[in-house]
Amino acid sequence: MMTRHANPEDLDLYALGALDGEDKPTLEAHLEACPACRQQLAAARQETALLGLSAPPVLPQPEVMAALLKNAREARPSPAKPATEVAWKKTRWGLRFSLAFGVATAILAFAVFELARQDIERGRQIRQLQVQISQDSAALQAVGAVTGAPDSAEIVLLQQPGGPPGQAHVLYNARMGTGVYSGQIAPAPAGKSYQLWLVPSSGAPVSAGLVDANQQNGAVVMHLAPGLIAKAFAVTLEPQGGMPQPTGPKVLVGMTNAG
Repeated sequence: MMTRHANPEDLDLYALGALDGEDKPTLEAHLEACPACRQQLAAARQETALLGLSAPPVLPQPEVMAALLKNAREARPSPAKPATEVAWKKTRWGLRFSLAFGVATAILAFAVFELARQDIERGRQIRQLQVQISQDSAALQAVGAVTGAPDSAEIVLLQQPGGPPGQAHVLYNARMGTGVYSGQIAPAPAGKSYQLWLVPSSGAPVSAGLVDANQQNGAVVMHLAPGLIAKAFAVTLEPQGGMPQPTGPKVLVGMTNAG
C-alpha cells in the first residue's frame, strides 16, 4: 500500500495506458484513497490529449488502436451498490468516469489525426471532434472536483412503476452547484426527450438538461446555482427538446438525504 503521493511519472504512464505489472494495481489502490493524486491523473490525461492534438498527424499502429478499442469496450460502470455503501463508493464511481473519459479522449484525438489526412471537405468534422474533446476535458475536471469534495453525495435514481426500465446515478455537490449524471433507460418514443430535474427543498423543479437513453460512459455534467439544496432528482419524459417545467411522467426518481 502506498503511503505517500504517487510518482508523477507513474501517473503519466497510467494516463497513457502504459503502466503495467505490480505498479498498476498499487497505483489504482492509492488513487481510490487520494483525491490529490486523482486530480493529478485528470490533469495528466488532459495534457496527453492536448499533446496529441499538437503533434504532427500520425496514423496509429493497428495494435494500438485495437488496444484502445478493447479498453473502451471494457470500460463499463459497475452495478449499483446498496445505499449504505454510498460513502465509500463515491470515489470509485468518479474513477470509473475518469477512465471512460480518458479512453474516449484518446480515441477522439486519433480520429482527428486521421481526418486531418483526408480531403479538406472534412474540415467541419475535424472541428466537431475538437469541440467534443474540449467538452470531455471539461467533464473530466467536473468529475474530479465533485468526486474529490467530501460534501458530495451520490443519489440513485430508480425505475418508476409502469415506466420504462432503467437506473441512473447522480453525484451532486450543492456547495459548488455541480453534478454528474450517468444512467441507462429504454429509448424514448419518437418525438420525445428524457429531461433531468433537480427538485429543490422548496420551489419549482430546476432543469438540469436533457439526457440520452444510454448515458453509461459519457456522463452529463450539470451546472446549477451554487447552494441549491436538492430534495430529489428525477428524469421525466418530455416533448422533444425539453420543457421549462416538467409536464410528462416521471421515469426515474431518486431521493436525497434532504428529502
